[in-house]
Amino acid sequence: MKNRILFLSVLMGALSITLFNGCKKTEESAPLEPISLVKPDTAITRLFAGDQLPIEIKFTTDRPINYILGKYDIDSLQTTGYVATYPDTLFFEKLDGLDPRVNRYTYTGTYTSPDTLRPFDVIRFRIFFEAGSSVFKTGQNYPAGKVSFSKEFRIDVR
Repeated sequence: MKNRILFLSVLMGALSITLFNGCKKTEESAPLEPISLVKPDTAITRLFAGDQLPIEIKFTTDRPINYILGKYDIDSLQTTGYVATYPDTLFFEKLDGLDPRVNRYTYTGTYTSPDTLRPFDVIRFRIFFEAGSSVFKTGQNYPAGKVSFSKEFRIDVR
């Protein structure tokens, strides 16, 4: 009788472990949004003037990416209602020349904030990409049409 209870308890323990391991979620390798900020991991980062900010951004879509573009604007006026125009380019990469064309891409770089910034200045970034083609080509295995996405984040200077 004791052997049977021991056997059943070991069997139940093994089944429980198998059940719990079978229900584990696997990590998703693809981001859940078209533009994912990996570094910085928040939309608002605080840095001192002259500091470096490592940037890692993942792009993903269902169409081949044509280009990625990162622009920034430094708001040193500190006025309410400031409208960013993004006159400066952080990066621009054409990806439509790659063979084979890709629908996933990771940008890695570093931004150094200017030493001349004062406390409470704001550096605004706008990341943008375009993918797809407006004309359907023979052998095209993705939907016709272009799509574009953008994401913004900022640095608050201390």
